[in-house]
Amino acid sequence: MSLKIAADSQKVSSIVSTLSVRLALLAAALLGVLSICVYLATASLHLRAQERLLTLKVNKLTETSELLLRDGDDRFLQLLQANAAKRPGTRLEIARNDGTAFYADPYDDAHRLSAQQRSRGFVLRGTDGTLALQGTFTIDIDQDTQLLDALGRILLLATLIGAVLAGSLAVLAVRHGLRPLYRLATQTEDMAREASPRHLVPTQQIRELTPLVDQFNHLMDHVSASHARLEAFNADVAHELRTPLTSLIGKTELALSRPRSTEDLTDTLVSNLASLRRMGALVNDMLFLARADGGEPARLGEPTSLRALILDMLEYHELAASERNLKLAVEGDLVVAVDEPLFLRALSNLISNATRYATTGSTISVTLETRHGVSYVGVSNQGPVITAENLPRLFDRLYQVDASRSYQAGMHCGLGLSIVAAIARMHGGKTWAQSDVRGTAIGLALPQSQPATPV
Repeated sequence: MSLKIAADSQKVSSIVSTLSVRLALLAAALLGVLSICVYLATASLHLRAQERLLTLKVNKLTETSELLLRDGDDRFLQLLQANAAKRPGTRLEIARNDGTAFYADPYDDAHRLSAQQRSRGFVLRGTDGTLALQGTFTIDIDQDTQLLDALGRILLLATLIGAVLAGSLAVLAVRHGLRPLYRLATQTEDMAREASPRHLVPTQQIRELTPLVDQFNHLMDHVSASHARLEAFNADVAHELRTPLTSLIGKTELALSRPRSTEDLTDTLVSNLASLRRMGALVNDMLFLARADGGEPARLGEPTSLRALILDMLEYHELAASERNLKLAVEGDLVVAVDEPLFLRALSNLISNATRYATTGSTISVTLETRHGVSYVGVSNQGPVITAENLPRLFDRLYQVDASRSYQAGMHCGLGLSIVAAIARMHGGKTWAQSDVRGTAIGLALPQSQPATPV
């Protein structure tokens, strides 16, 4: 049973058929309601006309009886007999109080009624009020009934024809209305055939299609950006691996070009091992950036003191700082939920970057503060000023303000600040940088209320 339900749920439905059937049913319902209203209104008019006729006839009999009806006077009876021919399609019957017949229209063709009748009883009194008669006036309503039956059949036929016409017109109208959608589908087919993601261009502005087109174009922007990042990632990997690979090959070929001592070969292997480790670190950094670009979120823990985390981490940078006679300081504190390993990695990159460019004998400060509901973590140092045109590109992958100076340690290829930016994005935050003659400060801006991700 479950398989049958699943198969039914995958049936392809047609918008044209669905809308046409629904519009046809809606038209049939509307026409049916209108037809019923017309039929009931016509029947009511006929009923009121029949009641008026009965009232008119009975009132006329009452008025005449009050003038002519008395004992021993047969003028009233003679008048009824004389006017019988003027009442075709009706039947008048009058009886005395004792039940004997006083008058009845003859059973001829003019007064023979069908089964469809409407009657009204009445009482007639004479001029002295002592003589009283009881009667019934009946009219034949067969013609009215036949007219109503014919009207009912016509309205039913009109409802059915109207529903069919509405359904047929709905098919044409829906197909015409879906033409812009067909054109958009053609554009997507062209994109798939040419493997070239681009924006949809509607041939006309339709309010209902605008959100779909906007969302599709936004998706295409995301796909294009992802494709560009993938190409950039491949180019970056190829560029960054080509130089150390060339060096490794050259050193290996040189070592094999002639017989060498064990010490020389050992030096060559140690040098190659260092290059391989740098390549491994580079590959790991590139893979981390790829995962961050793919939308991997940070795994937030409980809110914790960032000052305590940073103080524990600073001991790993004290050796590099002491070699350049630098001091490390932490100002302020923040209690924020962060992914501790990622946050410490970002801070370590910022401190390493500041250590490389700080003026000898100066102080590197880590500042923790809150402004306008945003947690700011910054690392500042005294050193060369970064120009305004270079500041926005500091966090670009493999971007280096001064390549010759930044590669002085042989381990830095321009991914440190890119990793900091990726970690900020994974926390729902962003990076910032400022530089002037007073110094350079680079850091992260993290939202204080971040959705916690279970660790």
